[in-house]
Amino acid sequence: MNFRCLFLALLLSPVLSSAAPALRVLPWDAEIAARKFALVSGESAVEIKDLHPSKRSPFFRVKGDGPVFVRALDKQGADGKPAQHACTIAETIKHPLLVLLPDPKDPTGIRAVVFDDNPAGFRWGSYRFLNATPKELEVQLEKKAIRVPPGWKPVDLDLGGANRGFSAAFAFPGGLAKPLYSAVWEYDKETRTLCFLVPGTDPRLGPVGVKAVPEDRKTMELDLPKEEPGTAKQP
Repeated sequence: MNFRCLFLALLLSPVLSSAAPALRVLPWDAEIAARKFALVSGESAVEIKDLHPSKRSPFFRVKGDGPVFVRALDKQGADGKPAQHACTIAETIKHPLLVLLPDPKDPTGIRAVVFDDNPAGFRWGSYRFLNATPKELEVQLEKKAIRVPPGWKPVDLDLGGANRGFSAAFAFPGGLAKPLYSAVWEYDKETRTLCFLVPGTDPRLGPVGVKAVPEDRKTMELDLPKEEPGTAKQP
């Protein structure tokens, strides 16, 4: 099974809601980031701008009271209108992060998956790991080790202490003596880092890679919506 098929198989799970809170968007790669999308709910639509594959977008909110869709402004459906993909949000998720993944079988070319990005749970200074490989992995940061199961169940690790560099390694359980990945990372108590563990695409770099998306507290606080945005016209 190739990486794209594995990625989609792990993530296809429904989320339900009637209206969305302010949310942010993370495109999986540069190709998706370069495309044109809008968030749509009822008669309300907001164009998604400033996308980058290594950082969360600014906050967006649509004011419609129905399901939320991601509309592809550059692709048409069978009816000749812009294609859109349902992306409703569970009522328990108050800080949604929409990850836009490639899906060539969908008319939009993407699949939107929602994660809970609430800083109350995903704390500053911590690393959150999501495993997109088919096997359980063991992660060691400095002297702390955790196991991360497949299936995108988030596992957090916070080293604590002063800001510093530290060693990071991934391995299959029990294999940290000969890790699949090793590097020096930076700990900052004002930064949290979302880490997607993915199948490696370059044999020279090993069978496991990481897509890391850091965020610092000051940037998030500056990005917080200051007021309720008005209803936009549909793109």
